[in-house]
Amino acid sequence: MRTDHRTRRRLAVTVLATLVTALSAACSSSTAPASGPAPGPSALAQAGPVTVTLWYGLGGAAGKALQDAVAGFNAHNGDHITVQAVFQGDYDDTLAKYTSAIRDGNTPDMLLSNDVSTGFIHDAGQTVSAQDLAAANPGELNLQDLRPAARNYYTADGKLLSAPFNTSMPMLYVNDSLLTKAGVDKATLTTMTGLDAAARKIHSAIPEVAGFAEPQGDGWWFEQMTAAAGAEYCTPDNGRTGTGATALSLNNPEQRAGLQTVTGLYADGVALNTGSDDDALTQAFIAGKVAMMFNSSGVIGNLTTGGLTGYTALPIPLSGPAGQAGAIIGGASLWVSGPGHDAAHQAASWKVISYLDSPPVQEQFSHASGYAPINVRVDQSPTQQQFLAQHPAWAAVMQEFDHTPASPATAGCLSGALPRVRQAMIASLYRAFGGTTPFDAAISDAQSTSTNIIRDYREQAGQ
Repeated sequence: MRTDHRTRRRLAVTVLATLVTALSAACSSSTAPASGPAPGPSALAQAGPVTVTLWYGLGGAAGKALQDAVAGFNAHNGDHITVQAVFQGDYDDTLAKYTSAIRDGNTPDMLLSNDVSTGFIHDAGQTVSAQDLAAANPGELNLQDLRPAARNYYTADGKLLSAPFNTSMPMLYVNDSLLTKAGVDKATLTTMTGLDAAARKIHSAIPEVAGFAEPQGDGWWFEQMTAAAGAEYCTPDNGRTGTGATALSLNNPEQRAGLQTVTGLYADGVALNTGSDDDALTQAFIAGKVAMMFNSSGVIGNLTTGGLTGYTALPIPLSGPAGQAGAIIGGASLWVSGPGHDAAHQAASWKVISYLDSPPVQEQFSHASGYAPINVRVDQSPTQQQFLAQHPAWAAVMQEFDHTPASPATAGCLSGALPRVRQAMIASLYRAFGGTTPFDAAISDAQSTSTNIIRDYREQAGQ
């Protein structure tokens, strides 16, 4: 069953409180993160049969596709490795169980966790970096085969922390017939200024149709508007260097202009407010009640099963300089546990991850799940090329991956406080969307509240 955004917001606050408690325990524990070089093939060669556990929070078609991939590994690997993949509920449930496991000293060998949890898992210091494991096992996964935008997101201090697995991109979806009826040229939708003008033109020409909408229950979109401006969401360096993020920044002129554009569309009644349920937004788009929407590439499957044709997927509009501005990925990555896990289990885990991120497995997983293949070598597959030729929306997603620069802005903010920051942004900015708070006041409140959240997290985590 799908968890609605109201439930997810409550879970996010509860989970973050648990995270900070677990992080404090991890930092003060006598069990230190793994030290010394990451284990190589010899660690596995010297061991007998090894069973490794994988905790994950993917449900639905994606969860089945992951289980199928694990079954394929168990059936065909010749290294006497067995994977036990255990579904732990949604991402919030999985992370809550992982934090309890840190306290209890029984973490899984591998963890598949979503993008917003990256800061906490990094801070907890309970894992071995993907960078070190790849260096110690040159015959396995080549990190250069992973899409640069994804490597960028999961990197801190120049080191890849975890291996991206299921990855999505933010997209702009447009109803072709409604745009044609209103006389809107899709070529004008490459900037936020163009999006604003198009949305207003559509609503004016077809009053019963909203010009625009975006998911109302996910603060991810404020981060996207920031990256699209080529700006950093948190300072310093989006939390990617040194001691990490210390504050939220909403001061970039292009960033503020993008946020104000979306705010104005809602405040003026041009955009459709579908509430916190993403399904309601998808259904409104399918029904032709809204002509353009921001949504994840993961929604393409829902549009297909909903019977929608005659739509186009486009990259999100940019407002910042080329080479810096772009999209931030979504999805989840695979982590290998360090403390409490011997060298053989760590090496076996990396062999599993290398298989899961290999071209044939990623292509099969992508087609079954709706996520983008993370391995660039999939692009050369004849069957993948045929698939993209038959599915132009997916071709647009892959083009956005290819055109997204690996910049500080597109890396996104790395902070264990990010789940609560997202909720604070929603609370502040949506008051402006509703016209009850002036935009400048909402931005000021969002920045100060979020900065305090980051500072509180750092203090409680002993940073």
